[in-house]
Amino acid sequence: MASFDEHIAQAKSNLDYLSRINSLINDRWDWQVTTCFYTALHLMNAHIAKKANKNYLSHTRVDLALNPYGLSVAKLDEDTYASYNSLANLSRRSRYLLTENKNQVDTEVDIQRQCLTYSTHFKKAVHHLDKILLFFQKEYGADFGKTNLKCIDLNGLQFTNFTIQNT
Repeated sequence: MASFDEHIAQAKSNLDYLSRINSLINDRWDWQVTTCFYTALHLMNAHIAKKANKNYLSHTRVDLALNPYGLSVAKLDEDTYASYNSLANLSRRSRYLLTENKNQVDTEVDIQRQCLTYSTHFKKAVHHLDKILLFFQKEYGADFGKTNLKCIDLNGLQFTNFTIQNT
């Protein structure tokens, strides 16, 4: 079972990777959104390891442990939980070319539209990941430093954990 510290270390490694791919290949929004999600996933697993002394492998089990309306000792506040779910849906869209709403049945029109991932989706992902990182800073005193990013949709925006380089 991975420990709290091991999950935090992996999240930091993912943030470093995100900064690197963002600076080198600034148009692969699908991979950058997915990296944001897997950073958050490791943070959520760190939280579960700390609060419940458990380690889950399935996304469903992680979701059940975090749900603010459940009975789990690892449940999150509503805002952090909503950000995690939004990131999960954005990543699902990026990986499988599906709609962000996992409850919506894809129609022929959706398939034709292909649900590609654009810089605006990356902007959403960064917004949600910043909220999750802020939760970890407040809850656990975690220090993630600042991650450098560039994206035209992020120009002029302020984040706690990201430094935006204008493009």
